[in-house]
Amino acid sequence: MSKVDDVKRRIYIYLLTSDEPRSVREIAEALNMAPSTVHYHLKKMVEDGIVKKASRGYTINKLISIEGYIIIHRKIIPRLFVYSLFFLGLTIGSIIEIVLDKNINMDRILLLISSISAFTLLLYESVNAWRKL
Repeated sequence: MSKVDDVKRRIYIYLLTSDEPRSVREIAEALNMAPSTVHYHLKKMVEDGIVKKASRGYTINKLISIEGYIIIHRKIIPRLFVYSLFFLGLTIGSIIEIVLDKNINMDRILLLISSISAFTLLLYESVNAWRKL
């Protein structure tokens, strides 16, 4: 991703997660950027129809997809986090099955080890994805 795309992405994410319109100065301070840089990119984003200028600042005009993330009610969630929840459910189900049946065999142990490993790895990667925002 080019540096220009990264600046636009950061501005877009900041506006998306804001509850109210934000001014150029507020955006620049929050993202530690020069106001002129923020203004330039906002102008381009308005031209593209992604952002609109309101009386009190800038807001999101339309939702765009961010690769690797899901947007739910102005919250950005890494896709890997959703996958990790699937494996957490599989882990919990395996534990419940082992406890209720009181029967541990190699298949259940392998399933438990695999689901715990997948959950841990996907959770770790999703936390890293959150940090990149």
